[in-house]
Amino acid sequence: MNTTPSSSASESPMPEQDGKLMDALLASRRRWKSLAQLVADFIFETDTEGNFTFFEAGPALGWNDQELIGEPGRRLLPFINSTPTPDPFLTHSVIRSRRCWIKRVDGSFGCMLIYAMPLQSPTGQHAGVRGLGIDVSAEVSANADLAVSRLHSEIVRRITATMRSRALSRLGIPPAFDELAALLGACGGILISERPEGKADNDEEDFEDEIVHHLSSGNQDFDSQIEKLLRQMDGSVSFEPVIKQIDGHDVIFCRSRVRYNAPAAMALWRNNLGVWSQDDANLADAALATFASALEMSALNRALARNARFDPLTGMLNRDGLIAEITRRLPRLDRERLSGTLLVIGLDRFSEINTRFGFEAGDSALQQVASYLRDAIRPTDLAGRLGGDIFGLWLDGADHFVAAERAEAFCQHGAAIFLSEAVTLTFSVGLAARNWETGESVESLIDRASFAMRSVKLAGGARWHTSLEESSP
Repeated sequence: MNTTPSSSASESPMPEQDGKLMDALLASRRRWKSLAQLVADFIFETDTEGNFTFFEAGPALGWNDQELIGEPGRRLLPFINSTPTPDPFLTHSVIRSRRCWIKRVDGSFGCMLIYAMPLQSPTGQHAGVRGLGIDVSAEVSANADLAVSRLHSEIVRRITATMRSRALSRLGIPPAFDELAALLGACGGILISERPEGKADNDEEDFEDEIVHHLSSGNQDFDSQIEKLLRQMDGSVSFEPVIKQIDGHDVIFCRSRVRYNAPAAMALWRNNLGVWSQDDANLADAALATFASALEMSALNRALARNARFDPLTGMLNRDGLIAEITRRLPRLDRERLSGTLLVIGLDRFSEINTRFGFEAGDSALQQVASYLRDAIRPTDLAGRLGGDIFGLWLDGADHFVAAERAEAFCQHGAAIFLSEAVTLTFSVGLAARNWETGESVESLIDRASFAMRSVKLAGGARWHTSLEESSP
């Protein structure tokens, strides 16, 4: 009987076949690694416990390839216990393009797009995870900067719209300031317009209120402390916004130049420390620039209004300004049952001054007469230039007897002025007294006093005359 030897090939693979299979597996991993490295910033494999069995990273993370072998993947994740999404190093499902913050070797975090696939054993059991990550930190940062920029633009747009919704931009500052504080989460704030050097506390001419707006935080002592620090900034502090930590609060201080008014200064604060960013400070500074523009416009409007009421040559009230100021005082005089008297003063033969000395000398003469008349009345009285060489004096609370004494003194002494030589000017004075019971208007007073003054001029001047006629209420 012929017999054929049994083969043992079906019982176990030859060692040569084992080597070929291992070579194929290693080649497959090398090909996977090479392909993954073309697009990925790190590649990894983990075991069933989520510990790294393979890890290789580029400069984006900075880890040494062997440093993390055997370490749990959660070591690279921030706040893993509070993260609602699955751990990418322990996942049992495929992950595609999920953003995840991965810890760098220096302790900072980079944003990675994670692609991961769970591995299975020959028996179908979970055997770990294989995946890769792509660094998108620059893109996320750029998008964040863009988002911040858009937010800032929207906030500035909203506060500008709030200010423009008011008839006067100055009136729009308080609601716009409150809106800014709410959008930034500030618990308190203050905006002031610094008092210019040399301005007394009681000098309000052409100057905005120091405290433009105050958003109370409920802590009066702290609010007062911040206000004091804000006033101490002055010109010694730069105009760049700064963040300071004071008594458990983060405080932004910023100042803005205002060309036609004192600089504006602002502070905003939050509870706790380290809550403001430089972006917040820059936004507050941009908002302050908008507020400062409104304050500047308000200062310009006040200056224009003031110039509209004053005579540019003499600095006295002009006709409209004098009428407006006397009109403002009349209700008080009526309540107190007091009289008031208007003196209209004309310079005698003033045209001779212009003819003899020239028009510049004539202007100088008017300025000297204006100074003389201002010095001759009480601080509570008013002096104005009605036009040309005609002046008006309002004696507040004086009856025609008191005014007559003043007019007599003017006519007796005249006004000594100095041009190329000394000259004495004489006055023609018309008086019109107002009784509180009549309710007479200022225009009527000017008409009566002017008529009385012209009658004196026609008679030769250097005298005074009282208009006894009073208009009915």
